[in-house]
Amino acid sequence: MRISNRLKALYDAVEKGESAADIGTDHGYVPLMLIRNGISPRVILSDISEGSLAKARENFAVTGVSIPEADFRIGDGLSSIRPGEVDDVIIGGLGGQTIIHILEADPEKTRSFRKLILQPRNSCGELRCFLYCSGFDIANESLSSEGKFICEVITAVRSSGDHREPPFDQHDIRWKYPEEFVYCDPDLLEMRIRWKAGRLSEQIDSLKKSRTDQSERIRLLADQRKYLLELMRKNKEFNGKKS
Repeated sequence: MRISNRLKALYDAVEKGESAADIGTDHGYVPLMLIRNGISPRVILSDISEGSLAKARENFAVTGVSIPEADFRIGDGLSSIRPGEVDDVIIGGLGGQTIIHILEADPEKTRSFRKLILQPRNSCGELRCFLYCSGFDIANESLSSEGKFICEVITAVRSSGDHREPPFDQHDIRWKYPEEFVYCDPDLLEMRIRWKAGRLSEQIDSLKKSRTDQSERIRLLADQRKYLLELMRKNKEFNGKKS
């Protein structure tokens, strides 16, 4: 069975021997591969309705992979999973704000899991800020392609505390493009950064034509562009890749 690069990145974030719950599992491809390849001793597939779970049930049946019926569950967010029932919680393909809503609905339950494997469709910066403030450290960042999109997979683990003040504003560009991107795929990162740097340049050029003083806004955008280009340079240096 072949799965998309995005799903492969979620699958790769689970280490051998770890149990996992896939929230909003849809076709159930990630849990199926985890069991089929002997990575996880147990998986739980959770989705919002029986109709949503039907696709996952069918895929397990077609491939001849068997798991207990009780591990196919209907529920919203983490409601179908007991605290600490699995090592890893996987949430992929949802908006970042939706993922935040799921995680903050029951903070004690969220912190009962060893690892969170998250793939937000948007609001990635806000999600990273939420994780930091909620007492999670980001253990790994990865980028993967899916069609014309570049997806981010964030692996977060519990820190020693349960609340921290953010080191900078939640809208700071360092949340959306963290320093950890230095270790990501250089080609995918370059595509993301060149696109964003281009948009910043367009904004700066537009502001320069304004009849009102936009010098502070221009300085801020220029600093963001400089940060992104330096991040790309560090990434290429780490990966031994020339411009």
